[in-house]
Amino acid sequence: MNGKRQKKPGLAGLGAKGRGESSVGGDEGTETFVAKPPPQSPAYTEQLMEEVCNRENLERAWKRVRSNKGGPGVDGMTIDSAKVHLREHWPNIRSQLLEGTEVDPEFGTSR
Repeated sequence: MNGKRQKKPGLAGLGAKGRGESSVGGDEGTETFVAKPPPQSPAYTEQLMEEVCNRENLERAWKRVRSNKGGPGVDGMTIDSAKVHLREHWPNIRSQLLEGTEVDPEFGTSR
């Protein structure tokens, strides 16, 4: 090597300032590729929600938030106040999550 940087092939068409941004207009005659998620069966969705609501999974998540000193969510509830809230409302919240009904985060009841 002679200490000079070599030009890398194919970098000329990267768009604005060569930083990898795509051009605004795109290339004429090309189609944009959009990945479509595979269809999910209701059984898969049900199984996934059961895993989310699994006690061991929730305990792992709780410990992770606690160790990260997680801050309040958009509802302003701290992890300590969530502990009290969930002790009272968790059975109702869990059943609504598994049934797919909307949960009122303040009271743990359907809206």
